[in-house]
Amino acid sequence: MPLVGLVHSTRLAIDPLQKVVGSQCPDTEFVHVMDEGILRKLAATGKITPEILNWLTAMVFSTEEIGASLAVVSCSSLSPCVNDVRTKVNIPVLKIDEPMVEYSVKNFTRIGLLMTNPTTEKPSKLLFEEVRRNLDRKVALIPRLCPDAFNKLNQGDVHGHDIEVVEIVKDLLIETDVVMLAQISIARVRERMEDTIKNRVFSSLDFISSKINEILTHLG
Repeated sequence: MPLVGLVHSTRLAIDPLQKVVGSQCPDTEFVHVMDEGILRKLAATGKITPEILNWLTAMVFSTEEIGASLAVVSCSSLSPCVNDVRTKVNIPVLKIDEPMVEYSVKNFTRIGLLMTNPTTEKPSKLLFEEVRRNLDRKVALIPRLCPDAFNKLNQGDVHGHDIEVVEIVKDLLIETDVVMLAQISIARVRERMEDTIKNRVFSSLDFISSKINEILTHLG
């Protein structure tokens, strides 16, 4: 049975991701590596530093050391590190949002992006541009940062956080074809949305399992 390493910077990502991949990748074993300090350091410095790159590399390498065939970095804020990390380890490393962004760029022309964590804004925009350029597509990104919702979540006001996210999604959908939710921590909020808009809202959890299965099949 293949082993996949899931690398996290917050405990909020562990349960939602395990629930999805555990049910949709039944022939795969998963191991979680989590260190919330790396995200705190990123928030404090405001940018990717050599220390943060080395930190993430060590986390990914630890999964390789125990036999993982693939690593998935679940933190959108750390996605700019992944290209460099890939050159330092001997297993594929997947950005959690990459399959979602690829699907959106291939199929739509006006794409909304909702973020609540300020550290996610720049990395998510960079990933979108990287995918758009690689696919040679002329598409528009309409980003929306919602730090008030993030603060409410950190203060334990889950209800207030969710209401704010839903309202912003509705607003974004007026001017976009679809909306991507940039963090796993807000993926569950889609369940609060009306059926008429839910199918136009994506999260990385919708696409990650099929990508994992695809990579593992290719690896043999």
